[in-house]
Amino acid sequence: MTKKIRIITMLAVLATPLPAVAHHSFAMFDKTKEVVLKNAVVKDWQWTSPHTWLYVVVPNGTGNPEKYSIEGGNPGLMRREGFAKGSMAPGDKVTIYAAPLRSGDKGGSLNAVVLTNGKMLGERMKPGA
Repeated sequence: MTKKIRIITMLAVLATPLPAVAHHSFAMFDKTKEVVLKNAVVKDWQWTSPHTWLYVVVPNGTGNPEKYSIEGGNPGLMRREGFAKGSMAPGDKVTIYAAPLRSGDKGGSLNAVVLTNGKMLGERMKPGA
C-alpha cells in the first residue's frame, strides 16, 4: 500500500506543473517580426505577475488613435532587462518594439521600449533571429 501511495504522490507532483507550462506559451506572437509603435502614449503600465502589461494608444493620423495591449515578461525578467515598476507612467510618450500578434490584432510581446529621455529598456529583435 505504501508503494502505491508513493507512486500516486510522485505522479501528482510531476503532473502539477504541466498546466502552468501550457499557459505561458508565446505561440500567439510572431517572434520572426518586430513592429515599431512610435509616439505611443502610455495609458497603463501594470507591473504584475505572471506577466507585465503595457497599454498604449498610438496616433494613426485619423484622429482615432489605435489601442494596443503589449504583454511583457514576469517582473523578475523585466527587471533584468532594465525595467522597473516606475519605468513608465500614464501620459509618457514612448517608442515600443514588439513581436506582433499572429492574429493581426493590436497587441504584441514586448521586446524593448525607448523612453522619453532616449533610454532603451529591453532588447530589440536581432536580424535573422
